[in-house]
Amino acid sequence: MPDESLRERYERRRLLFVHSHRTSLRARRKAATIVWGAAAALVVVALAVRTLVDGLPGVDVVLASVLASALTAAALRRPAVAPHAHGLPGVPDGPCPATAPVLGPWVVGSRFAGPLTLLAVAAGLSALVVAVPLVATVVLAGRVLVYAAGVRLRTRAIAKALVAHQPRFAIAYAGYGGGPTHLTMWEEPLLSAGFPGVVLNFREQYCEYLRANTDLRSPFVQLSPDAVRDLKVLTVPSLKWFFYLHNAKSNARFMAMPHVTHVWLGHGDSDKPASVFARHADYDLLVVSGTAAIERYENAGVVIPREKFVVLGRPQVHEIEAPTRSIADVDRPVVLYAPTWQGKRRRVNFSSLRQGGAIVETLIAAGADVIFRPHPLSKRHHRLENFVRHIDRVLAIDTENPETPGQHHYGELPTQVWTLNDCMNRSDALVSDVSSVVSDWLQSGKPYAMVSTRWPADEFRELFPVARGAYVLPGDMQGADEILADMLGDDSMAPAREELRRAVLGGFSGRESAEAFAAYFHDRFAGVAP
Repeated sequence: MPDESLRERYERRRLLFVHSHRTSLRARRKAATIVWGAAAALVVVALAVRTLVDGLPGVDVVLASVLASALTAAALRRPAVAPHAHGLPGVPDGPCPATAPVLGPWVVGSRFAGPLTLLAVAAGLSALVVAVPLVATVVLAGRVLVYAAGVRLRTRAIAKALVAHQPRFAIAYAGYGGGPTHLTMWEEPLLSAGFPGVVLNFREQYCEYLRANTDLRSPFVQLSPDAVRDLKVLTVPSLKWFFYLHNAKSNARFMAMPHVTHVWLGHGDSDKPASVFARHADYDLLVVSGTAAIERYENAGVVIPREKFVVLGRPQVHEIEAPTRSIADVDRPVVLYAPTWQGKRRRVNFSSLRQGGAIVETLIAAGADVIFRPHPLSKRHHRLENFVRHIDRVLAIDTENPETPGQHHYGELPTQVWTLNDCMNRSDALVSDVSSVVSDWLQSGKPYAMVSTRWPADEFRELFPVARGAYVLPGDMQGADEILADMLGDDSMAPAREELRRAVLGGFSGRESAEAFAAYFHDRFAGVAP
């Protein structure tokens, strides 16, 4: 990089060092070796210069040099706050967020006082002069080290409680605002294996939100920003399996732990690009619902050895019920409209929410009642929430109009009271986007439509294989009347859906996937060799 300035080069290397220090035990050991090696070298240099200036130093001078250098090295890294636990027997629940004293001035002061002590030793100054910066070093670095000792004690208290709890697995969560959905989706299947677990959360800004919006049965441990430091202590002997539900790059902090099997679960099967990240190859095991997921990696050019995959279906879908009659026999079908999250970039934005008003109007015109369940994150962004409110108004107007038969469900009932599976079981058909909702819906065997906001139907089905069993609605709703008439009537896509169900959901039916998942991990948690 010839145009890179010295400052830019320094900043780039500093950030690389910080990243490596936070995500790699090897990098941490290397950094510690360099720091303590440099500290020892400075002591040797100071004493050698002192010998040349004033002859062999006394024991007091040697001890002063070693103490100043050691304290400065120990205080070089400002300790992060201690982790804290919630619902873990043996330790009190901690605050969200945790608070820490302001240690910056103490750390900076010790970095000056320590070298000044060595400089005074090297210059052959009197013991009184040497004592001044030495005392300052002891006071300044001592404050930092006392706090660090308290952090270690609190961390070890949590580790002791975990030893008593004997968790076999941890849900290693480094995700963002979707945590309540992700955690509740997988905690119960993992606990069904018959052994206790623990939730380890990385991002403290979501600690209070996750606690308030989940009803977890497992203890919840909030890590500090220095997660690798915490995990070195908290990865107790019984804890051999880490499960990952979110694509966060910060998963690398958890994956720094050796002697742990790192398992990718994700938070749903879909054809979105996030389902085939190249870094998934770093996991020891990938649990997928069906062979379609394995083919998805192969088609994307992501090379993962076949033996890393285990097909266990979707244990969450056993509550989704099959229809008791053909949709053509339903007088007034109920259609679940469940648009996906828009993502953070246009490349991964498959949401039809902005077209949602036109979509529900078309469904009403087709003679359907609508259950509207937007993605949970949609209401956390003002612009998206406006689309949700518009759709709610369209459905409310039709429901409240005595001259129309519409009886729609929207607002709190389908989003807060009913689960997604409840909404599916109350519906005869689905309209959604490129989303894991579609994969789960295949369990029902009922018809579904997917909205293509950017591609013609043929190209859409080629890009997203799960759409090969779908009725594809264009974003502008042109020709949607005829498409919906087929979906709500003759249902010509029924054979394609059954073929997809086997590929996407692994051929499991009823409770078979839930039982297979529980049995597989019961054996692993119990230490039974695969």
